[in-house]
Amino acid sequence: MSRDPLNRQRSRMVFGAFIIVVGLFALLDNLHIFDSHLVQPFWPLVFVALGALKMSQGRHPKHYVFGGVLMVVGAGMTLQNLGLIHFQVRDLWPVILILVGLNVLTRGFTRGTDGQPLPLPRPGQRDQRDEHGARIDASAMMSGIVLKNDSQEFAGGEINAVMGAVEIDLRQASIVNEAVLHLSVIMGGVEIAVPRDWSVSVNGSPMLGGIEDRTAPPMISSKRLIIEGSVIMGGVEIKN
Repeated sequence: MSRDPLNRQRSRMVFGAFIIVVGLFALLDNLHIFDSHLVQPFWPLVFVALGALKMSQGRHPKHYVFGGVLMVVGAGMTLQNLGLIHFQVRDLWPVILILVGLNVLTRGFTRGTDGQPLPLPRPGQRDQRDEHGARIDASAMMSGIVLKNDSQEFAGGEINAVMGAVEIDLRQASIVNEAVLHLSVIMGGVEIAVPRDWSVSVNGSPMLGGIEDRTAPPMISSKRLIIEGSVIMGGVEIKN
């Protein structure tokens, strides 16, 4: 029941390769074979690689926005480290307006499980949804989403959070055997509430972040929720 396993495998390969390269350079530096400081300015390129992978999915305009933000952030940080450009965080406040505008535009293309456009949240409020479909698709870019789903044949879906917060309430839902949730979290937070009769399996790849499973494992359960994806400088919490 996993969705887009090839894309998830590619993301894991990027994370795995990045960790191996970091470990290799650290080892060579400790052995005085290579000065790792020569390559330290290029570490943000991992964001560029992840952004390119996200854009390659190309299923929805939000994937291009999400991937584009990653690539711009990675490229900007790399150029800053190389001394080619100089900026301070306070100089980037117009970027917030640009990202909010892009978020509004991409949400115009987002449709719910009934095929109808999803309503835009009013300023200062979280977007709250009640859904009944087997799959969920939630994206929060510098915003918040509270989503409740009570499907009795829940199959999983996709959650994206860029400097935003997503709350998923699945306590009234049910699974037929297995469901897969794929996460992409960057400097954001995701909270998932699940029924007590679900078992949870976490296969995510956190980087400067974490995925915390606070659920109480059931004694016997035929319903399993699999959490996959990447978390960069963010946090994910699963609870009952």
